[in-house]
Amino acid sequence: MSATLPITLTPIPVPIGVKATDINQFITIVTQFISASVNADVSFFQTVTADPSVQTTPLIFNSAQAVFKYWDTGLGKYMPITQFQAGDIKNTYINVDSPQTGWIICDGRAISAVPNISQNQQAVLNSLFGTGGSLPDLSPLQSIAGLPSPNAFSSIPIAATTPPQNQIANLPFSADYNPVEEQNLAGNTEQLRTSQDSLRTSVVAIQTASQQVLSALNTATTGMVTCVFVGYP
Repeated sequence: MSATLPITLTPIPVPIGVKATDINQFITIVTQFISASVNADVSFFQTVTADPSVQTTPLIFNSAQAVFKYWDTGLGKYMPITQFQAGDIKNTYINVDSPQTGWIICDGRAISAVPNISQNQQAVLNSLFGTGGSLPDLSPLQSIAGLPSPNAFSSIPIAATTPPQNQIANLPFSADYNPVEEQNLAGNTEQLRTSQDSLRTSVVAIQTASQQVLSALNTATTGMVTCVFVGYP
């Protein structure tokens, strides 16, 4: 977006007599004998691919790192203007280290094996994970597929237990042998067995659906990785 600069134009006395014969000569005279100044506090930034070792402007943009930087008088160098702090974590589909932008993949490597990082970045890793230590091996949650329908558990029917409570216990027994009574006991007991078998079928269905959930959560379907921010080089 463009902006108007508050510039003051001041004419400079022409040291010789001049006669402008056409508009082009007039413009030439005006541009040669005039001074301009910015009459307000206006800041400019410089685009660089590597930070200058001395202050050139209060603000620069490092295009290689894609970050704005300011001159830190105390440190005597340009420091990044960033919202990230050393140790911040992000998940990304960019599955390579990016030391220039400060992000390193957390894949369990030894810190000494991380390539192309600066001494400052290695010091950050040492402070986070221990000198001579290793990066954590982090696996972000990947996109989930194959989940059961939302009501898969609640829609599984649970069979009622039959026969009713105490029906078996209250079956009468005659003093004399009566095969009908024993047959009733056998029939009701078989009903109980059948109802419990139906319950078992429901439990198996719950187990199957639960396994689908577990398998879906444990199945990586994308190439996402986790990175840690270690600062700029």
